[in-house]
Amino acid sequence: MRNTLFLLMTLGALALSGCTSVREVETVSGAKAYLSDPVAVDIVEARFNVPFLLPQVDSVQRTLRDNGTVVQETYYAGDARVAVVEHVFDAWFNQVSIDSAHDEAAFRIFLERTPMQAHFPVVTEMLGRETVGYVAQDGDCVAFRFLKRIKGSTGYNNDTRDPDTFVAGYTCDADGIRFVKLFGFMSPENRAQVDRRNSI
Repeated sequence: MRNTLFLLMTLGALALSGCTSVREVETVSGAKAYLSDPVAVDIVEARFNVPFLLPQVDSVQRTLRDNGTVVQETYYAGDARVAVVEHVFDAWFNQVSIDSAHDEAAFRIFLERTPMQAHFPVVTEMLGRETVGYVAQDGDCVAFRFLKRIKGSTGYNNDTRDPDTFVAGYTCDADGIRFVKLFGFMSPENRAQVDRRNSI
């Protein structure tokens, strides 16, 4: 559990820090893994609908690990990291990870690494059949750290639709609860709207 908590908090911190040279990461199981070099992708080609939900996002970087079975996308507004998403294509996070996402104390540790540390945000637990985590709202600024299932069934007998995606970040001019509820893959409709918005 400690390894999982470390991973979730580290990924969250990556979304907020200025460090881009990190290549070695600790996986949910505690094993070491290496990320590929980040590649800039057009925001309309993002795998996830973060640019649709957070219009301030203007660039995306993608890295892969474990022979491409895990993708990580980092979303920026200018030089500021807004969100980081890690998605497991053909599997899901285990119960240890889910328990960690349930841990409000772990979320508050994450909050201490954001600009909200000196404020008194309203913390809301996001708990659903396929979502677990927390959102903190302070005026129009929001911090979020959650796990969510966004893909369909894998067809494996032991697939009980546990979460397959980790999301963490901090930004302003956003509704955190709406963001968590609507977060998922970038749909063709999302992509078209992001494309129209950027062409204006």
